Amino acid sequence: MEETLFFNLGNALASNFDTKELERTAQVERLKWKKGRQLVIVNDPDHPEKEHILFDLSDQEEPSKNTYAFKVKKIIE
Repeated sequence: MEETLFFNLGNALASNFDTKELERTAQVERLKWKKGRQLVIVNDPDHPEKEHILFDLSDQEEPSKNTYAFKVKKIIE
């Protein structure tokens, strides 16, 4: 089951059409941070052909006019 999360696009850490490259970027980001932080790769459910986006899971927000709904593709712990 896919989960829907809301993020502000301004909080994105990276985006890429190649999910493997985005996973490598996530691993580099994780090395910079303390343990316990989670990154999430998401995509726009209305446009699944668009690029995937990397967010810090702690940047998740409540639905509002400033946020977009994304479907979780992978959580990197």
